[in-house]
Amino acid sequence: MASIKRMLFTYPLFLFFLFTITTQCDTIQVAEGGSISDGLSISAIRTGTHPTYSRIVFDIVYWRGNKENAGKPSKDIGHYRFTLNEKNILNVELSGFRSTSIKSMVDIHDTRIKSIRLLTGEEYGDDSSIFYTIQLRNRAKLKVFHLYNPARIVLDIINHQ
Repeated sequence: MASIKRMLFTYPLFLFFLFTITTQCDTIQVAEGGSISDGLSISAIRTGTHPTYSRIVFDIVYWRGNKENAGKPSKDIGHYRFTLNEKNILNVELSGFRSTSIKSMVDIHDTRIKSIRLLTGEEYGDDSSIFYTIQLRNRAKLKVFHLYNPARIVLDIINHQ
């Protein structure tokens, strides 16, 4: 009887760890920058296709909770982290951001970018960060930088050689 109880407990635990190990992906590239901030919002995500790269621009404004500057272009960038894995999935974390006008999916017509999706739910319930997942069509390299006046984060997705 004890061996049956042990097996009933151990087998599901074994399957859980097996599933966890097989679904994890190796990170290919991490790009991050900016600085710690708060009270920011993403007002738009723009994409552009060029011969050797695609560009995604995250436009930054002050959050509606900032009554004096709500909706105005930000002078702050916030912290950003882009993590690309071997399945061509790019995980995006934007820290210091309270909201976004992008509700779920961004319409994409690009040869390198398959989709941009806002992640929501309890696991992404941090009220000072926004999370996106970007599915790329093929392997690529990333170049990330930010610009001021108006504030924006720029992501270039470059053809993998």
